[in-house]
Amino acid sequence: MKGEAEERIAEGSGPVTFTCYRITPGEGEDTPKEDMNTYSIVVLLPDGDVKHQIVWARAPEDISDAIRVPSGSRVIMTEMKSPLVWDSEEVGAEETVAEAAPAS
Repeated sequence: MKGEAEERIAEGSGPVTFTCYRITPGEGEDTPKEDMNTYSIVVLLPDGDVKHQIVWARAPEDISDAIRVPSGSRVIMTEMKSPLVWDSEEVGAEETVAEAAPAS
């Protein structure tokens, strides 16, 4: 499958332009303390849908207390060393993404 994904990316027709966002807590939340880590969580749901969110926790083991997923889901977590995320599409005005604000 890895080879198929690389092949599809290689067939693209042009360069990608990214918008950089600085990950910050949502409104009403305190800024993560120095002992908090930022994790990127991808949830592969049993129906094939994919969800993504950013979670702050002191340790990877604490993530199970922070998220709830349906039985049969697969959760892939990556510890983020930087609060910056690059996205190929700007967040639209109709979308509310409390976790991401454009970096300055």
